[in-house]
Amino acid sequence: MSEYAYTEEGTSGERSSGVNRWFFRLLLVVAVILAAELLWLFGITPLLPVSALDVQGLPGVDRSWILSEAGIGPHSSWITVNAEEAERRLSRLYLVESAHVVKEYPDRVRIFLEPRRPAALILSPVEGRLRPVYLDRHGMIIQIGDTHPELESPLALPILSGFGINNLYLGWRIHILENLLSRLFEIRLASPELLRAVSEIRINSKPYSGFDLTLYPVNSGIRFRVEADLDGDILRYIILMLDVFNKSDVDVDEVDLRGGTASFVMKEVSSG
Repeated sequence: MSEYAYTEEGTSGERSSGVNRWFFRLLLVVAVILAAELLWLFGITPLLPVSALDVQGLPGVDRSWILSEAGIGPHSSWITVNAEEAERRLSRLYLVESAHVVKEYPDRVRIFLEPRRPAALILSPVEGRLRPVYLDRHGMIIQIGDTHPELESPLALPILSGFGINNLYLGWRIHILENLLSRLFEIRLASPELLRAVSEIRINSKPYSGFDLTLYPVNSGIRFRVEADLDGDILRYIILMLDVFNKSDVDVDEVDLRGGTASFVMKEVSSG
């Protein structure tokens, strides 16, 4: 009886030992596979060339040029891409208002670009022909010639005149016009119909510094002199005055709104 019991005990112990060895081997295999996965995910993949590069915000612009300007090449890896440096480099481009670069672990980089938008244009001779030159709200030249893709027609923007610019090139910034262009851009965003009522804005230099403006409304022979701090309220007032003039027999040549009060210059009556 005791011998039988010993034999059963021995067999049961061996079976238990075999199960433990099998379970240990299984754990070892799982641990090796997991270690390999972690090594690939955290140690190797970030060092491989980026597998997904998304560029958004500048349709029609060559993607490879944008990546090159960002400092991202065909062999750039997730770990070598410097997002902050790429943003700084892209933000210096004349087409880019702002840039945001996002790295998504382990092998994706997304680039979001906010394009510069036109605030006004000037007409300047380019290759022997008058061409529209588009300026953004910072006074930067963002396009020369043709119609800007954001616009149906160049006439959607006011034309600035009264000053000469030579040797135009993309990316050149006209600092003296920055405040005016910023105001025009704000008006265009809030009430674009107000700017469509003005065909030309002439810049008049003052004797010592700064400038004021002469506005030429669409389909009107009346000029309006205003200060450089143009805003939507001034344009609404001008449109109201034009409506009054059109309904009256007053033959006005120019209205001066500088100084807070309106003064009128009447058209000269022909003696002939």
